[in-house]
Amino acid sequence: MKHFICLVTLLLSGLCQAQEWSVYTHSMGNQSVLQDGQLRGREHAGKRAFYLELVHLLLADLGTPLPIREVPLARGLAQLKKHSNVVLFNLSQTPERQALAHWIGPVLTETDYLYESSLRPTGIHTLKDGQNLAVCVLNGGNHDEQLSKAGFTQLIRNSSYSNCLRMLAAGRVALIASADAGLAQTLPEAHLQTQDVQPTAVILGHDEGYIALSRGMPAQQVAQWRAALQRIRADGRFEKLYARYAQ
Repeated sequence: MKHFICLVTLLLSGLCQAQEWSVYTHSMGNQSVLQDGQLRGREHAGKRAFYLELVHLLLADLGTPLPIREVPLARGLAQLKKHSNVVLFNLSQTPERQALAHWIGPVLTETDYLYESSLRPTGIHTLKDGQNLAVCVLNGGNHDEQLSKAGFTQLIRNSSYSNCLRMLAAGRVALIASADAGLAQTLPEAHLQTQDVQPTAVILGHDEGYIALSRGMPAQQVAQWRAALQRIRADGRFEKLYARYAQ
């Protein structure tokens, strides 16, 4: 009986911990909508809509259908560092962030470029060529870290990619740093078309997107998240969700 009571206590403890997860995303733009007070992805809106619905599916698979809140990336990172119960997505796993979280994934792989206006091409061919140009980056994002270390002197930090695109269209910046995945879906938010923006010759790298869990989260819960993602990939739900929301 004593062992049974201990087992029940442990199970209930784990459930309580799961129910206290704080789940955050960032930079959704027009890829999300509020439905009955819940943040949900818009169909065929882009990769961020896909990530949002994927995490909803993972939470349901884990038996914890919790609400997801959108916050600025810098705030989400601060919460991830400060608390032991935070889920934050989607996030790139950089060397600097390696010890910050437990990493679930990679979920998607994409290529990062410096993009320019088709009307005002910069002519840059190397990373060094762009060091003294005004570049819009997502505040606190991996491009912010990467270009700061590369000696870029005019980084303009913003809270959304759509705002960066508006600045590019207005000539307020010469370049923006962005992944290729999802850019086409973000252009309409800035009232731009595909032909208005083009990649430069500068590839910033190949970026892998993850779901990040607080470093202090119990190992059992981390394993449950990894197993849930593996199940969703194995049974075909991952591909169906991607086709419905990302494409």
